[in-house]
Amino acid sequence: PISISLSCCCYHSHRQRTATTGTRPVKEEQRMSTTQRRSRFATMVMLLIAAIFGSLVVEFRSVGSVEPSSSTARFDISDYRLPARDLGKDDDKYECNKGDYRKSTLQLAYEMPMVALFKDMKGQRKHEASDVIKVGDTIYTVCDSSWSIAKFPDTLQPFSTGNVLIGAPTREEDESGYEAIVHEGDLFYVIRESIHMGEDDGYHAIIEELSIEDDGDDTGYEIKDQCPCEMEFEGDSKGFEGAIAVRDLNFHVIIIALCEGNYCSEKRKSEKGNGRLVAMQKVIDEEHGTCEWKTIRTIKIPESADFTDYSAITMDESGRVAISSQEDSKMWVGQLAGKTGNVWDIAAMEFDADESKVYDFPKNDQCKTVYCNIEGIHWVNEHMIVAVSDRMKKKQDFRCFSKDQSVHTFVLPFEK
Repeated sequence: PISISLSCCCYHSHRQRTATTGTRPVKEEQRMSTTQRRSRFATMVMLLIAAIFGSLVVEFRSVGSVEPSSSTARFDISDYRLPARDLGKDDDKYECNKGDYRKSTLQLAYEMPMVALFKDMKGQRKHEASDVIKVGDTIYTVCDSSWSIAKFPDTLQPFSTGNVLIGAPTREEDESGYEAIVHEGDLFYVIRESIHMGEDDGYHAIIEELSIEDDGDDTGYEIKDQCPCEMEFEGDSKGFEGAIAVRDLNFHVIIIALCEGNYCSEKRKSEKGNGRLVAMQKVIDEEHGTCEWKTIRTIKIPESADFTDYSAITMDESGRVAISSQEDSKMWVGQLAGKTGNVWDIAAMEFDADESKVYDFPKNDQCKTVYCNIEGIHWVNEHMIVAVSDRMKKKQDFRCFSKDQSVHTFVLPFEK
């Protein structure tokens, strides 16, 4: 209930005097100037407003989070609080209100849809980006739907002449299944996720070795070799999803591939925090004219990378590793040991379990996930990464659409 009391003493007394003396107020009003009449009216309005707010009494009945000490309380706007808003986070709807959001979230630097980069799309109508690397100032990306390799400067200038698609998107009838690209020496190593090799041979990833001339030509690349991986997968959807390349103690190229599913398994993919890397070395059978990437060992990713899936991996010169999760929209950063000079002791490769950090990709202003399809990441420098997003899936929330099939750059929080 609200009660209002108002006494306009001056006006009331004036009417009383008028009644007593018999004077005619009309003539008095006529003698007033327009300015005086407006001033008197404004004064009366201000008195009315002051009286209302001076006498306003508000009874709060469990509004928002306010719990008054008595059944009534004088209104004070500074005491009023709106009810907490549902921020929409699945696991913790108030997560974005926590004080550590700035310290645990990547910050967007700049981004661009893939379609806005190229003048010549070579007939492509989609860019389902699956991995990205940076060589010098140039970015290379692959798409699992295309046989072309995209190349453009790291400035992400739309329709620049330096933005080209290398090779024919329809090199073969089937889609490429490209899920990883790495660069070592003079070659690019591109991994096809998991290919059915026949009823007797099951599903295996295939690694293509490509030569790409850095002369701005977009006509094509040369396939130097292509060999299957020894490791067998359960199907075609949870194979290798990212990779890095190193040199071992004998200076041989070692591909370290990231399994998409936990335990490198489709059946056990939901057992979070059981990510795996597979180190492989190429072996050539001269007698039969065949080749294969033999598994050397499996490396366990620390449980602090408690992810539903693993979508990309990158490592800098110091062994600092970043691994992303598409389904969780997060990125884990840790340290890999085993490097001696410029080479690696593969047998000694292990992660430092005590040195890791998990970051969220940015949310929208309702704390909803919008970077729903991060499938490639690569270090730009100590504080930045470049990432690419796959196409939005039909089952995903509409909010995912604004970031799909795009290139993004993010800044890591600066630690004090």
